[in-house]
Amino acid sequence: MGKLSGKITLIAGGTGTVGEAIVKTFLHEGATVIVPSRSQQAIDRLRGYLADTPVERLTTLVGNIADAEDAARLRDEVLERFQHLDAMVAALGGTWEERLKLIDVPIETWRQYSDSNLTPHYVAARALLPVLVDRAGSTYTLIGGLSAVMPIANYSVVSINSAAQLMMARVLMEELKETQVRINQVMFGVVHTRDRAAYARPEWITADEVGRFCAYLASSEASMISGAVLQFGNRPAT
Repeated sequence: MGKLSGKITLIAGGTGTVGEAIVKTFLHEGATVIVPSRSQQAIDRLRGYLADTPVERLTTLVGNIADAEDAARLRDEVLERFQHLDAMVAALGGTWEERLKLIDVPIETWRQYSDSNLTPHYVAARALLPVLVDRAGSTYTLIGGLSAVMPIANYSVVSINSAAQLMMARVLMEELKETQVRINQVMFGVVHTRDRAAYARPEWITADEVGRFCAYLASSEASMISGAVLQFGNRPAT
């Protein structure tokens, strides 16, 4: 059996290009995995990606984890089906291709990226952390980008929201440090995902490596790691 055998895990953002690899790893490690998504098409795409992975412990739910009312409904459905939750991974947010100077970013774009990159983390934490705080051995892992601490020109709407999400994680760690849940933030640079395969560089960390590290954090092997901000950049070029 794997290191996560018997653990009930919810992976928010599990249909994304990083999230799908986290889902795959957690399934291989024995977890029961729950993946919510607004899109049935995204769920179908995830199941296609998992064609060679045992999926009898995968539950998919249609719903919006970034909407407070829907997130509460999803939480209640999870508790009704499984009675408890052991682990949560928040692999939420996305990149930005438009690349404008901050002073040129339209207000609509600013609001859009706050709503899609920052607010989902807040709503997910608000709905699901209360389920974990009294659960022995529970974990909550937030996934972020190194742009939170590295100013990148013409990438403002992502990096500023990433910085805010990092502070959100730190606040949660401080406020809930006396509870049972282990909260950690993991930050990566550019990740080699399936959609970047054509131009990925060998020094980039892979989505599968992200999945394996998240599985480690959710396991008893990492019981000493709590309230940590863990940063991973590129591996040394060869």
